[in-house]
Amino acid sequence: GRTHERVRNIYNINNNRKPNPNRWVVLSSYDSIQKALQAGLTLDYYLYAEEIANASEIPALLKELSKTKGYLISGKTYETIIDKEETKFGLIVVAKFPVKKLEELTLPDNARIVILDGLEVQGNVGTIIRSCDGAGIDAVILTNKRIRITHPKFLRASMGSALFVPIVEADVAETLYWLQKYNFQLLITDTSANMTYDEIDYSGNIAIVAGSEKYGVVKEFYAYSPLTLLKIPMLGVSDSLNVGVATSIVIYESLIQQSRKNTI
Repeated sequence: GRTHERVRNIYNINNNRKPNPNRWVVLSSYDSIQKALQAGLTLDYYLYAEEIANASEIPALLKELSKTKGYLISGKTYETIIDKEETKFGLIVVAKFPVKKLEELTLPDNARIVILDGLEVQGNVGTIIRSCDGAGIDAVILTNKRIRITHPKFLRASMGSALFVPIVEADVAETLYWLQKYNFQLLITDTSANMTYDEIDYSGNIAIVAGSEKYGVVKEFYAYSPLTLLKIPMLGVSDSLNVGVATSIVIYESLIQQSRKNTI
């Protein structure tokens, strides 16, 4: 029932009611559970509401979860703990979110990473990571972190891609040291820039920095060298785009340019 330790644990994770040092996340859709299995994440346990779980994918998932501890719950209990914006799938899995350290990242030649500095909206960060996955970004670094990566809205906005894109939590100073060590060029979208995003040279290792819509990127990043400022043309009354949209535009421009050079 609702007072069972495993049920209360899911409520606590979703609502950030207790410390979560192991970064357990609650997965409650077919897409997110399948991606967790595909990514080989550490699984803690699952809850199964048989009276609700009528999707055709359920038997195959249960087979893949055969080595994971499972608990049968009622449909009523399931509905009390499921995130209200989720479709009622009938299966909930608790998995460990994969977070890396800077020194654990493996970088290819012409590496492309994204730094998200102080972003406050779960959906924006999830959307950017979804774009990073689509455009083959090598890693995402979160500095001055204001969001919770175990939040269901973040996972939902990323469409499960957050389980695959390497994500690092780091402070600004260690990030700048690491960038310098690996000869990264820093790119910051700034309305005062002289060049537009498609006029920039994306050669070599590049780091695209996106800041809070309210406060922008902290000044320490502007002191870095080499630094390139770029802008996205705005022809209407608004002077900027949503940070998720703007960052995605720059991410895909970097992919297009590097892809062209690789085919020459």
